[in-house]
Amino acid sequence: MAVTLPEGNLETRLSRYLDGFNNSHGIEDSLVEGDLVQVVVRPEDLPAVLMTARETLGILHLSFITVVDRQGSFELTYELLDLRGAQVRVKTTIEGDEPVIGSVTGIYPTANWHEREAYDMFGVAFRGHPDLRRLYMWQDHFDHHPLLKSFEISTRRTFEGLR
Repeated sequence: MAVTLPEGNLETRLSRYLDGFNNSHGIEDSLVEGDLVQVVVRPEDLPAVLMTARETLGILHLSFITVVDRQGSFELTYELLDLRGAQVRVKTTIEGDEPVIGSVTGIYPTANWHEREAYDMFGVAFRGHPDLRRLYMWQDHFDHHPLLKSFEISTRRTFEGLR
């Protein structure tokens, strides 16, 4: 498989990435800073934005997905690299106590592990994920998500009935 890297210098590529997102999608907010393009999108637009990043703009690598518990909402950040030094950060926010967002494993296969981690640690479910199960915590009898701000660190209460 031949990989074609994006053409042009860093400043040109960043400008092209931002224009590509703005022309194709309803971007809520955007910013170019240093070697980074940051866009904020609605959750329902996320798969289309990431498909544009990969297929149209040639940004081939999803490095990681981070989740921040905002107590009532979750902020998800998708970090992309164009393999020539430019970074693209796509942010979205999902609401609710049982958050669900579409999986992007069909667009970026590296999202598989990151989505499983977000599910395990925060309880964020990814609709359409091929194997959404816990990654770190044990599967049976552990209904907690340890990185939630509401998670109680009480050994007796948390691990009750598991011994």
